[in-house]
Amino acid sequence: MWKKGSKAVAAVIILGATLIAPAVAPSKAAAAGLSAFEQSRLAEYWSPVLYQDVGNNPEGDIPIPVNFDGDWSGLNNWDNIGKYAKGSSLPLKPSVYWSVVESDTHYFIGYDLFYATHDPRGTLGDHENDMEGMMFTIRKPGTAKKDGTKVTNPNGELELALMPRHAKLGMYGPANKAVQYDPGMSSVYYDSNFTTETSASGTHPLVYSAQNDESFLESDGDFGHALKPYNGKGAKGKSGYVFQAGTPVNLNASGGQLWDSKIGNFDDSKRMGYELIPLETSLWPLRNDFTLDLWSSYGTFKGDNGRANAANAPWGWSFENYRDLGSGRMLYDPAYLVDKLFDGLGEFSLTYRTNPYSAQ
Repeated sequence: MWKKGSKAVAAVIILGATLIAPAVAPSKAAAAGLSAFEQSRLAEYWSPVLYQDVGNNPEGDIPIPVNFDGDWSGLNNWDNIGKYAKGSSLPLKPSVYWSVVESDTHYFIGYDLFYATHDPRGTLGDHENDMEGMMFTIRKPGTAKKDGTKVTNPNGELELALMPRHAKLGMYGPANKAVQYDPGMSSVYYDSNFTTETSASGTHPLVYSAQNDESFLESDGDFGHALKPYNGKGAKGKSGYVFQAGTPVNLNASGGQLWDSKIGNFDDSKRMGYELIPLETSLWPLRNDFTLDLWSSYGTFKGDNGRANAANAPWGWSFENYRDLGSGRMLYDPAYLVDKLFDGLGEFSLTYRTNPYSAQ
């Protein structure tokens, strides 16, 4: 189904050190849906650069695989992450999960970050496990934008970024207001514009992730790994790391010297690589496996430090003011979500060509 001038929503992002090869545009055979290779290339091309603020226990501020400690239990991550701190010989590799859903007119690319702890200053916000993310809404080449012009970039054009922030939904649009979607509800507004950089490896949104040690009363909500576009102002306390997609570093290699040599006030010359992990073949197949100590319920991680069972996977996310749209829409039905939130979308289809998450 095609819609013109209808409603719309957003997307998400992150990035790391070693640059990856240029992305390739999907072939014309992609009319029947994207191949796994085409999906991975799009995920590389649009992968975010992550500006990660860190606190006194930086190992808890590094995005890592859910099974970083070699098991699929959510009940020991709080205790185990300390074993991977500076000075450990255990490998700690930054990682980001990605997902791609394709409609007739758009790619919806998600990037999800898992942290072992959510531990803001004070005790009210503490809980084991923390998954944050972003979704980027990218118009496909050859389709018409809101202003009537057509996208010529073979990898598409970013029109919207959605980033959950402590159960609220951050919404970020392009600086060019002629192609910005229009709010479709009174509660919909743009928090700011997203920012990107273009290199040989692709177009990469710049994304900031807050540290654990900030107070949960921080005026802008920048605590506990809340995400937003990076504003170029540096790291709080001048202590942070910059990650981009590429060959993942092991922060504990060579005696852990990277912990000290790469920390700084978001110095881009010190970028390190993170691994891109396909959500479809890693965490998603485990979503209904309740024989593991990973889930307390569908889409909710088990955790027993601080507030119990307080962290959700992307298929368990819902947001203030939009609970009636259902949990997990940003992953399994992103076109519907964007269409409900926004008007003035240009050419916009609710028909999917590629959606491995439709079967929940």
